[in-house]
Amino acid sequence: MESLPLDMINFIYQLRPLFRAEVFESFLYLMSGILIGEAKYGTVRASVFAPAQYQPQRLSDLFCRHKLSHQAFMAKLVEMALKQLYPQGLPQRLFWISDTTNTEKPYSEIVSSVGIFHRTKEVVGRAKHLRGHCYIFASHLYEAAGQEGKRWASVLVGALMYVKGRTIANLVGDLALRLRLPEGVRHCWIGDRGIISRPMLRAIDELGYFALGRVRRSQTVYFEPRRSSALKRRPKVFGPKCRVDKLISRFSERFRKQKMQLRVKGRERTVRVFDSQILLRGVWKGRPLPARVIIVVVPLLQLKPWYLITTDLLLEPLEAVRRYDGRFQIEVNFDEIKELGLGNYQGRSGQGVRRWPLFLSLAQMMLKFIATGVMPIELPELNWSWYERENTVGQVRRRLIELCRPPISRAKTDSATEKLFAKAA
Repeated sequence: MESLPLDMINFIYQLRPLFRAEVFESFLYLMSGILIGEAKYGTVRASVFAPAQYQPQRLSDLFCRHKLSHQAFMAKLVEMALKQLYPQGLPQRLFWISDTTNTEKPYSEIVSSVGIFHRTKEVVGRAKHLRGHCYIFASHLYEAAGQEGKRWASVLVGALMYVKGRTIANLVGDLALRLRLPEGVRHCWIGDRGIISRPMLRAIDELGYFALGRVRRSQTVYFEPRRSSALKRRPKVFGPKCRVDKLISRFSERFRKQKMQLRVKGRERTVRVFDSQILLRGVWKGRPLPARVIIVVVPLLQLKPWYLITTDLLLEPLEAVRRYDGRFQIEVNFDEIKELGLGNYQGRSGQGVRRWPLFLSLAQMMLKFIATGVMPIELPELNWSWYERENTVGQVRRRLIELCRPPISRAKTDSATEKLFAKAA
């Protein structure tokens, strides 16, 4: 652990109460191997940071035998991320992104790493009901200051494994519950079209959180009903209904029109934003769910409009569009965490498969904080002519390896060939 900077060691030590003393020692060696690249293709390689009397089998026991509360680990990651990002106090509203690493594989094997031992097409002689799995990740969206101004960034704070038998929408609600988000703040969960659904909205609403996401153009929404006369015994709950792609043409008078600057196709463009308050049906039995529909149209481009829905009625439509524009950051997180070794873990135990992405989330969080300047740590510049960016997670990891190279390098003895060249000189 002497190879890592002191600030990174102190950051890892915040997780000390979750482990026993001898288990936390193995955890430190594993995190050193992940950050410096020794544990990418095998966790046992992290034992190079341990003393000579250390048994590498203890690293495998960290995944299979030792007890660790995954819920407490994810909750601690959330606490550490918010403490590092908002030292002066939490803002009024926090945004969280949920997404899956890849699509469901109906022909994959049971319990193996993501990206290995799976078949994406039907194999003759194999059954179709083999259990596949993927990961549902949660990340926190924040703004980081860069050379070109503020830009979106996010850090992973938790993950659950999806296997057949439960829906991804319900697992998003379970993941939001296990993170133990702080009270007194409005939490808004951002999702894409495959996640924003009635079960997900129901699960999020039960926790007192809000949702923001994109829906399909065939989504049906309702307006408030007109005031009924006193002679009618049962008042209407829902008013006129319409598909979201027909709303502007049929009910243009109900929409508020605004304009904003948004980066589309690599350029800042002026887009038109239409919003109106609507009702969603089927989320709760017997009562509607109030929401706001937001339609984003990009003029002069052959792009289909965005159809967004948010259950946070106090969130400004333009701010909602800006926040949804940062949703793609979780895709960047997936690339970063796969580079750290998400798809290379070859354990056969379900506990190890569930625990590995949590450890990688901690490593990705530290590297991301260094890359965005949240955790100021002096690292050497690589100054590569073919790669000028020094503030990406991958480049920060290479700079960290360059910083830690002298302490972990072993003195290389002169080979016989080198001795011959020396004599010849």
